[in-house]
Amino acid sequence: MNPFPCHVPVRGEELCDREDALEAVLGAAREGRPLAVASLPGAGVSSVAREASARLAAQGLEPIPVSLVTVADGADLEARLAAALGAAPGRPPARRLVVDDADRLVGAGEDREIREVIARASGGSGPLLFGHDGPALLGLLDGADGDALLEIGPLPFAAWLPYALERFLETDVWVSNDQVEGAHRLVGGHPRHLQDLFHEIWNLAGGRGGRVEDAMLAEALERVLGRRAREWRAVWDGLTGNQRRFLGGVARAGTEPHPFSSASLERSGLTSASSAQRAASALEGRGLLGRTDAGALRLTDPLFGRWLASEP
Repeated sequence: MNPFPCHVPVRGEELCDREDALEAVLGAAREGRPLAVASLPGAGVSSVAREASARLAAQGLEPIPVSLVTVADGADLEARLAAALGAAPGRPPARRLVVDDADRLVGAGEDREIREVIARASGGSGPLLFGHDGPALLGLLDGADGDALLEIGPLPFAAWLPYALERFLETDVWVSNDQVEGAHRLVGGHPRHLQDLFHEIWNLAGGRGGRVEDAMLAEALERVLGRRAREWRAVWDGLTGNQRRFLGGVARAGTEPHPFSSASLERSGLTSASSAQRAASALEGRGLLGRTDAGALRLTDPLFGRWLASEP
């Protein structure tokens, strides 16, 4: 059996480098504090939400997990929460509301209305909201400040290396440290891509008793890109023309330290800085673009950037 889960949130021992995040979530739950947990799409926020719910249950804190794959409005949210509460009665102080995909609450109704619904369902203890837009989630927590936001980032190589090597060793597949490092670098430490990429590498090595060859890294990457192409095409098709031009320009450049300069506009095919600013703002709001430590714009998903750079 392939030791690298693919296409699903991971739990327990399959989680890599998330103990600090889990301790922060459990600490907030024990103290009844509200907390918003955010990550880039695919960086493991749903995995943390599920593992946190399991650990809360083991500690007798009565988690009430709610996943909002879709939500129409505040009334729809209230109905879903009521159903979850009905399935998990218990005294209000013992409840710990755990809402995954909480980004879908943003824009589902008036913020004040949504906050009131969450507060009622939380029964006096702080809710735990998981999603991808940290500032928006904070806005749904009454009286919360910046300390109520926990952001989860990429997996550092120092954490991924022993995790990956242990799984190769357990299945008697030979792999070098350099190969693990090269694969990690290809996806920038993005957790979902790491699981997908190493899933394919293990398969290409022939499974148990196999051996990883250098050429397999590129082949595994092509498989992952091909599998995700349909999803990325849907994202691309949902963008406006200017957003596509700007995003494509950033993908081709790698990073944009001066995104509204004449050189950047020429690269993107946009005619004005104001058009570029509007496109950049919308793309940042959707989590497709982020900022480096130096303030330059970059794609948040390195493989999406590779796909864009290779598309006509």
